[in-house]
Amino acid sequence: HLSPGRCYTFHIFVAGNSPHATLPPMPDTSSPLLDVRSLSVSFRTATAEGARATLPAVTNASFTINRGETLALVGESGSGKSVTALSLLRLLPYPSAFHPSGQVFWRGRDMLRLSKRKLRAIRGEEVGMIFQEPLSALNPLHTIERQIKEAITLHHRVDRHTLLDRVHHLLRLVGLEELENRLSAFPHALSGGQRQRVMIAMAL
Repeated sequence: HLSPGRCYTFHIFVAGNSPHATLPPMPDTSSPLLDVRSLSVSFRTATAEGARATLPAVTNASFTINRGETLALVGESGSGKSVTALSLLRLLPYPSAFHPSGQVFWRGRDMLRLSKRKLRAIRGEEVGMIFQEPLSALNPLHTIERQIKEAITLHHRVDRHTLLDRVHHLLRLVGLEELENRLSAFPHALSGGQRQRVMIAMAL
């Protein structure tokens, strides 16, 4: 329930949409791509006196996303949207963070119980994440060319020329044709909107 006059933020999840599609495909409800069941997240912390404590952040969150669907998690600051999103790829600060309950099925595989090797094969290849603040998510010491290339070479063996062609293609997809001649630029030299689009290119 949304109350007038309150400030809300969003997390958007898009499942299976092609960047070339002119219209989003009809959702395929035969089998969800993502199936989150009773997901809970807590954090181990300590009081000022040094006593151990547990801070619950998310309790029994459940939702599904079918192919072609877009889902928005809406809530006030501190309601657990980011924690929920980061849980999907196990990007929380474990073991300080832990899951008292829940399952996260991506194409039938429980992400919370996959080995680190199998999880790395999925991150960036099958599931991409676009972080809220690109200036902190991008490496300030690496050029945008190096960072986009790394997102590709982590999962694919390609020759140098094919790799560069792919970088140019991704920049065009996100409307950054003007950066094709500035691949040696660092994140701080780009505008906020350009940095966000570089993050989208890496996720693609």
